[in-house]
Amino acid sequence: MEDLLQFLYLMPVGVLKFCAGGTIEMMNPVATALLLSMTSPEALRDIYSALASIAPDLRQRVARFEGQAGVIVDQQWLRTRAGGHALVVSLTVNRIKKNVYMAVLTDVTRLAEQEEKLYVDRQKFFAIFDHVRDYAIYTTTKEGLIEEWNQSLQRYAGWLAADVQGRSESMFFPSDDPDQPHLDLLLAEAQRIGSTETEGWRLKRDGSRLWANSVITALPDESGTVRGFVVVSRDLTERKRLEDDMKKLAAVDPLTGAYNRRKGDALLAVEFSQWKRYGRSFAVLMLDIDHFKAVNDRFGHGAGDAVLIALVQTCRKALRPMDMVMRWGGEEFLIVLPNTGAAGALSTAERLRIAVAATEAAGSEGAPIRFTISVGAAVPEGDSPSELLSRSDEALYAAKTGGRNRVVLAP
Repeated sequence: MEDLLQFLYLMPVGVLKFCAGGTIEMMNPVATALLLSMTSPEALRDIYSALASIAPDLRQRVARFEGQAGVIVDQQWLRTRAGGHALVVSLTVNRIKKNVYMAVLTDVTRLAEQEEKLYVDRQKFFAIFDHVRDYAIYTTTKEGLIEEWNQSLQRYAGWLAADVQGRSESMFFPSDDPDQPHLDLLLAEAQRIGSTETEGWRLKRDGSRLWANSVITALPDESGTVRGFVVVSRDLTERKRLEDDMKKLAAVDPLTGAYNRRKGDALLAVEFSQWKRYGRSFAVLMLDIDHFKAVNDRFGHGAGDAVLIALVQTCRKALRPMDMVMRWGGEEFLIVLPNTGAAGALSTAERLRIAVAATEAAGSEGAPIRFTISVGAAVPEGDSPSELLSRSDEALYAAKTGGRNRVVLAP
């Protein structure tokens, strides 16, 4: 009995014994201190009086309990004020046997404050979580299965909770996109270094696509073991469109839509490198519009522009999708023909010459303008790209001096 009393005396929680009528028969110092912070010393004789301010129905609850023994109140948090400060007490009441009851009082004020802070932080987080517009924020399991859906994911790409919960995050990756990273590799990298970032096309619920930047961050538990991931994806479709437009402007002639000379140099260098390294044949056609100055002088520069545009359109119709058309300067154009030898270059150039001769461009007053081209063709023979261009240019000069509207193959 002495050991039991000492144990109760040293317990860090308040323990007291009382009878059905409420009389307190025994309590340890912690219980005494807690009750004194809430009531007067006179009220300590009766638990119902001592707890009247925070548990006014305790007497009725004890009276209604019909079991021989068991829990009457289970860790109920009761809020009051003591010494001008908030106090939160956890109350548990058990019936031990007939007319013997035990109450356990625990000061959980700090725990309540922490939980309240966590609740407020959680509400703030979900306010952001649900109402961001250009971002989607969601969590996944360690295996990449989506756990939490929110309004941001619906606004971002139209997905509903029933569409995504429990499914792999890879459902957002277009299956026909060869540049998509493998989800397992992304999760492994995020687990290894804490987070990883990826950018690419993502699927919307309606089947359309958006360009997204996604950051995957590992979520470790208290032991440091990764239990899942949080994914933040941002819709960058408009930025992607602007970047593509800028790249296009940097590579394309704004009037005709053909590649510009800077882009042409780069494409020619690639073809020449492939030929040197792997022996893959290719040819170039250097072409010039015959008597173009006369067109401008007679019909005006607007008509000249129409002729240039008509020429590029005809080239695209007459050539293969892989063939590349570049505006080299003024009315001069370069065409690169991959996988083409000398015979193929001559055949293509002649077909193109005939197609252009049959083309009409609209003049300033709607009158049709007919025009022709002269073409110099060349294939590499150990020379550099600049030397190849010089040979094709010489062949073009030979075509023009030979009467125009004709094709000449460089020797």
